[in-house]
Amino acid sequence: MSDTTTSTLAAALWDFDGTLADTEPLWIAAEFDLIGKLGGTWSEEEAEQLVGNSLLDSGSYILNAIGRVDLSPAWVVDQLLTAVVDHIRQHPIVWRPGAIELLESLSEAGVPCALVSASYRVLLDAALSQLPEATFQVTVAGDEVSRGKPHPEPYLKGAQIVGVAPERCIVFEDSISGVQAGVAAGALVIGIGGNEALREVGAAHVIRDFADVTLVQSADSTLELRLTSDCRVSLAHA
Repeated sequence: MSDTTTSTLAAALWDFDGTLADTEPLWIAAEFDLIGKLGGTWSEEEAEQLVGNSLLDSGSYILNAIGRVDLSPAWVVDQLLTAVVDHIRQHPIVWRPGAIELLESLSEAGVPCALVSASYRVLLDAALSQLPEATFQVTVAGDEVSRGKPHPEPYLKGAQIVGVAPERCIVFEDSISGVQAGVAAGALVIGIGGNEALREVGAAHVIRDFADVTLVQSADSTLELRLTSDCRVSLAHA
């Protein structure tokens, strides 16, 4: 992996499910439970198809897959969302390794962070209650945009509210649709989770998790995000 040196990146935009928090198992469990109650069958492979998609698109996919066109995607979303939110409210969130530490480092260095998720506001608020106040300067939920990932609108909106051009943002994403959204917005995208397929859809780099990432500030206040021993991204204050 070659070095990357960019002196214009001034904000970090974070996906939530699967990137910041290890919530994908919660969604998949909710899908299996709901689909079983509806008399359908489901598989891990089908569940993987939904990772990173807008919730309404996922609801449509599920209903088509099990032949229940008598129900609405919005109803499916409500059922799944209720199950996941209830779990988050009752249990500590499992954060991805190193994620909270990196957020704290970025905050201390004055780099603004935005949470940009396909999940709805009710879920994000439940998750944010488990983080220190002002961890994120901006949050964009899936029910606050007209077009979800892989469309760039969520990341364009996040960058706009932060006040930084999308070309000056770094995006952390774990899903193909999320990477596509970040790339289409014009941001530098870092793939999380070690999935090399993310590179094929435009991720500049792919790392296992945030435990591999270190933020270093030099004496002249230059910030450097070290993704691996041979891959470094320079950051600038907004």
